[in-house]
Amino acid sequence: MSESVEKFESAKDRFNDTMRDANLDSITREVSNLGASVQKMPAEIEEVRSRGYAFRSYLENKAEVFQEHWEDIKRRVTRAVDREVEELREDVDTAENQIEQGERYAAHPEKLERIIDQIEGAVERLESRVEGAVERLESMYETLKRDVDSTYRQLTQVKWYLDMKDEASFDFMQGESVFLVAKAEWVKTGKGKEDPDGLLFLTDQRLVFEQKEKTGKRLGMFGGKHTQEVELDIPLHHVESVEAENKGMFGGKDMLHFTMKDGPHAKVTIEVKGSADNDFWVKQINRMAAGEVDDERAIEPDKEMVERLRNAPTECHVCGATLPMLMAGQTQVECAYCGAVVRL
Repeated sequence: MSESVEKFESAKDRFNDTMRDANLDSITREVSNLGASVQKMPAEIEEVRSRGYAFRSYLENKAEVFQEHWEDIKRRVTRAVDREVEELREDVDTAENQIEQGERYAAHPEKLERIIDQIEGAVERLESRVEGAVERLESMYETLKRDVDSTYRQLTQVKWYLDMKDEASFDFMQGESVFLVAKAEWVKTGKGKEDPDGLLFLTDQRLVFEQKEKTGKRLGMFGGKHTQEVELDIPLHHVESVEAENKGMFGGKDMLHFTMKDGPHAKVTIEVKGSADNDFWVKQINRMAAGEVDDERAIEPDKEMVERLRNAPTECHVCGATLPMLMAGQTQVECAYCGAVVRL
């Protein structure tokens, strides 16, 4: 096969690919998918609310703004697609005529040689025009698409928080709401072998580290048992301070160093893993402790329940011992020391 024939076959393949793109079907599909994502977002948000996630009230606001912007963007993009396809038609016809002429000369390499530059030039111009049209159209909705995609990532994250809450081995207190969850490791020894892996929960009332892993494996692989139990349960008001530190090679370990006001653990170090960021966690813990996250509530606590909790006794009226924390749904508590029952 001569060089001119090889160039022509390559140009023809590029033309066929570009012809498919020139209809701008990829833009139409992407816009349709974006519209579907915008339309179903309120239902996705309602799902996490129905499961009890009380925070990130901005999700509803974002969904509403997306709806408002979407109708205008859809109209403008639809008109622009029709205009761009019409403007591309002349370049498509020119390139198509060149390809047809090349087909007629394919059996005569010496004739094909004389027009191959024209054929390649026509195809290159068409490719350039199509690329420009796609870029112009994408720029009309790329900001909305980026924001919608980001919001769906947030919703996926929240759904995982709720899945971990549903699987938790511990009960949640009256009115307690989960805010953040991260895969984590409680760094007890610093050597790794005895450090429990699990999950770190931040709620509006406390921090809980739950060990959740297979323990007792032989040779790191075989045997063992699933261990899931609470290792740390710390009321937020017992946290005196929390600091972030990046350790390990290239600072790849996100450490949280806690100092407690009281309790059995004066100092606690926890590594948050996966996509969790320690600086973000420090900021959110401090915000939660200061009550600043209340502005993000989409589900307000039941006023009657809050009042009942505010007036609930913390000491046993018989022996004076500290009463256990109220768990969800409880209407009475029993003193662990004398057995006295306190009804709320």
